[in-house]
Amino acid sequence: MLRQHHFVPAVLVFGLMLSIAQIGDMAPFARESTVAEAADVGAGPSPDYAYRNYTVIRDLMYATETEFPSIAKVYDIGDSWEKTHGLADRDVLAMKISDNVESDEDEPEILIMALHHAREWPTSEIASQLIDNLTALYGLDARISWLVENRETWIVPIVNPDGLDYAMSDPANEDWRKNRRDNGDGTYGVDLNRNYNGSQNGDPLGDWGGAGTSSDTSDSTYCGEYPFSEPETQAIRDLALNHSFTVGIDLHTYGDQIMWPWGYTTNTTSDDVDLVRIGNEMAELNGYVADQSVALYPTTGDSLDWLYGGMDVFTFLFEIGGNADWFHPEEEDVVLGQIAENIPPALLLIEIAGDRHERQFDILHQPLSEEFPPGEDVVVEVEITAARGVNTASLALQYRVDGSSWSETPISRTLGNDTYAATIPAQAAGASVEYFIVARDNGSVRLTSPRYAPYELHSFSILLDDEPPVANAGENLIAQVGSVVTFIGSASTDNVAITNFTWSFDYESSPMELYGESPSFTFWSEGEYLVTLVVRDAAGNSDADTVMVTVSSEVIPEFQHAAVPIVLLLAVFIFAYRRRRIA
Repeated sequence: MLRQHHFVPAVLVFGLMLSIAQIGDMAPFARESTVAEAADVGAGPSPDYAYRNYTVIRDLMYATETEFPSIAKVYDIGDSWEKTHGLADRDVLAMKISDNVESDEDEPEILIMALHHAREWPTSEIASQLIDNLTALYGLDARISWLVENRETWIVPIVNPDGLDYAMSDPANEDWRKNRRDNGDGTYGVDLNRNYNGSQNGDPLGDWGGAGTSSDTSDSTYCGEYPFSEPETQAIRDLALNHSFTVGIDLHTYGDQIMWPWGYTTNTTSDDVDLVRIGNEMAELNGYVADQSVALYPTTGDSLDWLYGGMDVFTFLFEIGGNADWFHPEEEDVVLGQIAENIPPALLLIEIAGDRHERQFDILHQPLSEEFPPGEDVVVEVEITAARGVNTASLALQYRVDGSSWSETPISRTLGNDTYAATIPAQAAGASVEYFIVARDNGSVRLTSPRYAPYELHSFSILLDDEPPVANAGENLIAQVGSVVTFIGSASTDNVAITNFTWSFDYESSPMELYGESPSFTFWSEGEYLVTLVVRDAAGNSDADTVMVTVSSEVIPEFQHAAVPIVLLLAVFIFAYRRRRIA
């Protein structure tokens, strides 16, 4: 039953995701109603799906790390039982996907596990496809890119490496469930999903080794010698202890169900309202039945109860595939359908990890779609409401012009209780402005509009200015040599604004230019000077006008009438002075 390596194209699931509608800022993908069409392989019998063994998936993980080193990193989180005893070389591997992947950032963390049980092969295929989507679609799909940059997602495609390879080694072994521990009595294996340390909530009925387990080593639900006796469950335990996972998924087959704790009792958890809501939101995407785990059958020592009760992780168990060929259907179209229908709920839970209580928090904004005139500020209005209250100090509007670097402008409350406004400064004609709104509530939950900014953006444009200004150089001027002449261009007009005034003329055989609306110049040579004013606006439109400046060396007429009396007085003064000296 070990078949040729088969890749599920990312484009298959990407195409499915693109066809799915979103409702509201936190709304999940709506369920694709034509999954079979996405998985259609043509007429005739479906070919067999090429399930991948441990080695192929391991190599795929490391190849993904090599191809996307900035967002994907493989971590060896533990050994398989056979490796601890020198019988094989299989590690329990986890893929971390996040921007700044080698840093432990203050971002919500998610744990997704597959193949606790050796025969449940579709689960590792779904986990592998999720790895492929989160890496190959980064930078191409707005939502995927946002999730990578705002979450730290840990995916363990194969919790039970020894069991998987044993089950794939021979058709006679294909229904093997447990790991490959040698129990020392002729039997092999521990049920890894009965080997966790119970519910950890103080109820003895939820302790390891209770309902749904067996102490018989030959039984398929043998829970081991003690809690976390197996290196594989120790690897998951240590990973959880060293991280702050908020939500998680444990993938299993078969059953078409999404379930949440508790598994050992019909009593509900203290977080039942949240678990039920999230479980139903995910079930709406793949059409599964949502219910508490115990509804399937009572269990103790499973990952679900321990991660929730011991680590406060909202963990959900997916039973995948209905009755389609039991645990690992052979038909390719069936398996592709199972993969496609479970990527959207997984992406939804990764998103919910940032606010698993999903308290009301909305940014209501009508994007500015119209064109605005150049030279005018643009006001952006928004309504923000939050059940936990809006952190007004966190509000900001990010904008950029013509794809340049981002700038930030504050958002302030207006007269209404929930209404706010920001001002984007005036921009040049023809500019393209992109923007998004950032807010936090008093629970430190961050929200943007559009939801996946900056991979989704609001935008508007500035009108092109094709109307030229009108230049007005003023009245002709008369001046005397050595006097200061001031030009007046203030009567010039434009539909937006004049950005440049240039006055040019020839002076003593050389070109002269003056700048500004009202520049001054001292003429020391008489003559007539034709001065040209050119005005321009921000769009480069221009107009010209001229003014004549006449410069004369003659006495100004007003002073000629006063010249005769002054000369007579001077003559009388000289005559009197001479007579006095003679006497």
